[in-house]
Order: sequence, then structure tokens, then C-alpha cells
Amino acid sequence: MRSALIAEPAIPVATALRKFLESAGYAVIVVSTASEALREVRTSPPEVLVASLSPSLDGEELCREVKQESPELPVLLLYMPEEENPEDRAAAAGADACLVGPLKRTTVITSVSLLLQLYEARAASKPPPPPPPPPPAAEADDLAARKLGLEGPGSADFDFLKRLLLMEVKRSRRYRYPIALLLLELDHLNERTAQLGAAQRTTLLAETLGLISGGVRDIDVIVPTTEGKFVAFLPHTPKVGALVVAERLRQRVKTLSRLPNMSVSMGLSVFEPSPVRGQTQVSFGNLMKDASEALRRAQSDGGDRVEYTERENPEEEPPPED
Repeated sequence: MRSALIAEPAIPVATALRKFLESAGYAVIVVSTASEALREVRTSPPEVLVASLSPSLDGEELCREVKQESPELPVLLLYMPEEENPEDRAAAAGADACLVGPLKRTTVITSVSLLLQLYEARAASKPPPPPPPPPPAAEADDLAARKLGLEGPGSADFDFLKRLLLMEVKRSRRYRYPIALLLLELDHLNERTAQLGAAQRTTLLAETLGLISGGVRDIDVIVPTTEGKFVAFLPHTPKVGALVVAERLRQRVKTLSRLPNMSVSMGLSVFEPSPVRGQTQVSFGNLMKDASEALRRAQSDGGDRVEYTERENPEEEPPPED
């Protein structure tokens, strides 16, 4: 179970934050003073610190002290709506991201989750010992993952997606239901965020993930991979429905408050089993390859669009020859 430390003197706010994170599976400890927070960090380090700025608790100063002792600990600062320049102040304090009230459950959970994933990605980027050569059956999946921007074997995101898709492909073959894979990448992200600090970029990505997650169903899965790139897995979704979802997400991204009129390119692949049972060649690697090719076409055509890769249904047998 993941752990979070909340430094918040206001009992109603602290209670709400505790409920938000506990509902997402976090083990939560709440303290009301900076000294208590520092003691917890030193004795039982959490995986993330959420601290507020109030008359009785200076979250910015707490963040500075924590970062001096534990620079690897992600810190999310919370500000009241009337606070001026919260993003600049959070960045100056060394925080990884900030949120401005009123706080919503989805926003808080998304921000904390994204912070943890970014820190894990940084840790995973350290050069590991050379792995043994992959078996031939895994080479196509690994290559597709690298093209997608995933780390490959050893990456939590890659392993999660691979297990999920392999399972769903088998189920869709057995029970004859369609599945869709959608790759999303923000257009020209580095150019549009060149003047933003690390904390501001993290906050922007958290808002993006929240918008995307809010545009899909509870059974759909959204996974951020690299900065500005996301994977959406849509079970029980045919091509027509997936295109509707993709267009909805394209419009939602344009409502980003920190980057108005931001655009996104998307690549879609869909597996729709034939009513006739037979051998199929669809795989995790095929789905990612098709979606990745469609994403590249969307980007080369100027972005802000959805492209779909057509694949002949391998289950349909050719008509008999005369």
C-alpha cells in the first residue's frame, strides 16, 4: 500500500484529503504542524508529502526543509484561491507541484499519482545492468513498447499494460467483444512549455491526466507514459465508439486552464473479432504498432487530429476457389 503524509491544520480540510487518498488505496497519516511533519519524514518516510499554506503552517518553509533532508520525496503544496502566484512560489520553495483550492477528489488523486509515477520514471531511468537477450516471442512486444515511449520490461507501466492487454485480447477472442487502444500525445509540448518550471509542468500534466480520465468510463484505463504522452485502453469498445471517445478527449484537452487551446494528436487501433471463430493474429504488439503508426500520421498531418490504422480481419477465411 502506498503511503502519504498530509500536513494540514484545518480539520475539515485534513479529513477531506484523508478520505480522498484513502479511497484511492493510500495509507494516510495526518499532522497539523511542521515539526510533526518533519518528525514523520525522518522516522517513517512517506512516499509523498501533501502540505498546505496557512497562518499556522508554512507549507513552503516545510517544503524547503524536507527537500534539504530528503530531496527524493515528492512534495505537493496546497494554496487558497486568493493566494497570488502560487505556481511561482511553489517552484521557488522546491515543490514538485501545487494545487489551488477548492480541491476536488479527482484532481488530488491524479496529482499525487502523477507525482509518484514521475519519480518512479526518474529512478527507472538510471542505467540498469545489461539485461539478457529477450526470447524471440518477446521481441515484437519490446520493440513496439520502445516505439511507444514505454521503458519495456522492468517498467511498471509497460508490465501493467502488457498484462492487461494480453488478458483482454484472450477474453475478447473467447467472448467475441471488441477492444480499442488509443495513444495520445500533446502537440509541441516542449515548445509551449519552454518558459514553465518543473513544478508548473507537473501541474499541467496532472490537469491533463485529470481531463482525460474524466472523459472515459470507469472500466477504461488511462496510463501516462512519458511527459505529454498517454495510453487509453477501452475494453468492449468498437471502432465507432472509440472514435467518439477520441474526439471527446481531443476537445477536452483544449480546455486546459494552464495552456488554453492546447491540441493533442491521437492514434487508434481496434480489435473487432469476427462472428466466425477461427485463428487470429492480433496481439499486444500489433495493437501498439497500429496505434503508434496512426499517431505518427496524425502528427505528420499537423496534429490536433485522430488517425486510425485499418487492419484486415485475420479471422475471416478467404472464399473457396472454384
